[in-house]
Amino acid sequence: MLLKDFIVRIWFGVIGVLFTLSSVQASESFNLPLDSGDEITVNVYPATFSESDKPLLVWFTEGYASRKPFKQLISQLNDLGYDFWQIDLLESYFIERTPNNVRSLKGEGVAAVLQHASQQGKQFVPISTGRMSLVLLRGSRLWQLDSNPKNGIGALKQVVTFFPNVFDAPKKAGDAPNLFPVVSATSLPITIVQPTEGTYKWKLPEIVNALESSASQVTIGSVPNARDWYFLRREPTDLEKLAGEQIPDLLEIWLKAGQVAEKTMFKPVEKLLTKEATVSVKGLVQISERTAPNFELKDVAGKAINLQDKRGKVILLNFWASWCPPCVKEIPSMNRLAESFDEDKFEIVSVNFKESPETISAFLKSVQVDFPVLIDLDGRVSDSYEIFAFPSSFIIDAQGKMRYSVNAAIEWDEPAIKEILGSVIQ
Repeated sequence: MLLKDFIVRIWFGVIGVLFTLSSVQASESFNLPLDSGDEITVNVYPATFSESDKPLLVWFTEGYASRKPFKQLISQLNDLGYDFWQIDLLESYFIERTPNNVRSLKGEGVAAVLQHASQQGKQFVPISTGRMSLVLLRGSRLWQLDSNPKNGIGALKQVVTFFPNVFDAPKKAGDAPNLFPVVSATSLPITIVQPTEGTYKWKLPEIVNALESSASQVTIGSVPNARDWYFLRREPTDLEKLAGEQIPDLLEIWLKAGQVAEKTMFKPVEKLLTKEATVSVKGLVQISERTAPNFELKDVAGKAINLQDKRGKVILLNFWASWCPPCVKEIPSMNRLAESFDEDKFEIVSVNFKESPETISAFLKSVQVDFPVLIDLDGRVSDSYEIFAFPSSFIIDAQGKMRYSVNAAIEWDEPAIKEILGSVIQ
């Protein structure tokens, strides 16, 4: 059978059913020992009633297990007949909760949990979000190679990963992020749930192509008008809240759409290239000079601004979003910075990531912003600058060359920063 014969890509709109939500607590937990001496804690949330055809859900979390929206989601799934396991690997390992520590996990803990799940006498569905999706792929591959389940997956029905971040962090803003080698070494039935406003939306084809290279069966579920972490946000939009409430019903649709044919074989790559997670450089750092990608965007008033028209000035180009606290925190120092240099020689231009003019206008009524705010509604401009974190900023010289970048919030009017800018403005 040709690979394309069984790869299914289906995009779903959001359909809605509201649920009565109740509090939920794990009824028990158990520990799985590893050869390293560590133990992985599995918290068990049993179904409200028994449903023999419902798979066991095995969810690897990233520190949000105690959040109310996630507890409500577990309750909804339990009420539909799903048994639910929740695992927090960093908590089990007593490791500090940082992005780099997540990316550095090797996957042995995941493999142990999947092996135990495979012994429960029913199908199971491993689930992950964000960076933990990388660890789930690593652990699934280890489990497949060590346990040699039937057809390569045994009782594993499908892997579901929400807004996966399976890229290594670039060393500095503006560098293209690279997929970790395990993505192209993976062979699984996998559903990717991608919010349309997510950071990595435009990277999705790269992820799918890498997965397909080892005969993964890929299904895509689209969530309109939602950002990454939409069902876990403390202050979701109305559409994001609704989309989160619909996950239990949509999950059943996703699982049916990604159903695996009986004789389909999955075989992960045995020899995996090793790659350590990159530690990003902090602060304003010099980058290789290259022409800044040109773009034209409109501000909240509908006025179009073309970056190329700014030639002759040094530009601080800032990518941000109002829902990003560090982005908001650095705005006052950017306002002060703009006052420090001649406006004929220096200007700040900001690009908002995929928020509506109404949202930005409301934000500007409460926060003083003394520079243009352009709207990147579809995220294409941000993608052309390889934006992987917010805020991210670039210093562009008067000839349109990118000279410096920073992939975090900083105090822009600090003397050292102003000295660097002064050297570029000369």
